[in-house]
Amino acid sequence: MRNGLKFNDKHTSEFAGVTVRTKDRPIFPPVKESVQDAEEMNGEYDFTDVSGHEYFSTRKFQIEFTVTADKLSELQKKLSAVSRWFKGRGTLIFDDIPLVKWNVRIVDSVSYTPENGGKKAILSVTYKAMPFSDMIFNVIDGPCLDDVVELDSNIPLDAEEYFTFNGTGTYRNVPNIGDVHVRPVITVTGATGTTSISCNGVEISVASTGNFVIDCSKEQVYSGNTNLMGKTTGEFFELAPGKDNTITVSGNATVQINYVPKFLYSVDTTEIDWGDE
Repeated sequence: MRNGLKFNDKHTSEFAGVTVRTKDRPIFPPVKESVQDAEEMNGEYDFTDVSGHEYFSTRKFQIEFTVTADKLSELQKKLSAVSRWFKGRGTLIFDDIPLVKWNVRIVDSVSYTPENGGKKAILSVTYKAMPFSDMIFNVIDGPCLDDVVELDSNIPLDAEEYFTFNGTGTYRNVPNIGDVHVRPVITVTGATGTTSISCNGVEISVASTGNFVIDCSKEQVYSGNTNLMGKTTGEFFELAPGKDNTITVSGNATVQINYVPKFLYSVDTTEIDWGDE
C-alpha cells in the first residue's frame, strides 16, 4: 500500500525523493486477556471483560521509506533529514484515513539497505501505536475547514445541543460516536452550589460555585489554576460507545460534555449515529 503520511505536522511530500509504503498495519489491536486455568475443568476461566468492556494492548505499524538521490553524498543528507523528522514520539496521520490520528513512537533500530549504486535507500521503520485512533477533532468544535470530510458526512454543523445540559434533569441518549469507551472533559458554568453529574449510574459531585472543569481523563477538577479535588467526591466516569448513555445533573448550572472520539481503526462519517431519531 503506497500512501503518504504526516508525522508531527510534517508530511512526507515535503521531502524530495521520499516515498512511503505501508508493510503492515493491523486494523484491530490485540485484546488484553485475563484468564485462569484449572485442572478439573474444560477450557479456562476468562475474566477479560469482567469490568464490562475489554481492554487492548498497543499495536505496531511497519512503514517502509524509500529515499532516492542523484549521488551518494546527497542521499546521506536526505537520510539525515528524514531521520531527524521521524524520530521519537508524536502524532501520525495516514493519507488514506485522514480523519483519525495515532499516538506513536519509534521502536526498534532504524537502518537502511543501499540500492542503485548508493543512490537509493530503503528504510524499515516500526511505530508502536496506542490501541485506538483519535478523531482529529472533538465533538464540540467539529472539523476545520481544511479537514477532509465526505460530502454526505453525518457530522452536524453544531453538535453542542447533544452535549449541553441546563440545570437539574435526566438526559438520555447522549452519544459516544466512537467505537470504545471515552472519559470526557466536563465544563460547568454558572454553578450556584454543589453540582452532581452522573453517567450510567456513576456519579461525581463538586461543592463549588462559578465555573470549573471536570477532566475525567486526567482525573482532575479545577477552576483556572485552583485545584478543586478537595471539594470533589464520587468517581470519574466514562461514556460507553453508542447512544444509550444517560446523564443526570443535580444542581443549578450549565453542564457541557466534550470528548475526542476513539476508534478501533478509522471512521466512516456517513455512518455516525447521533441518536437524534
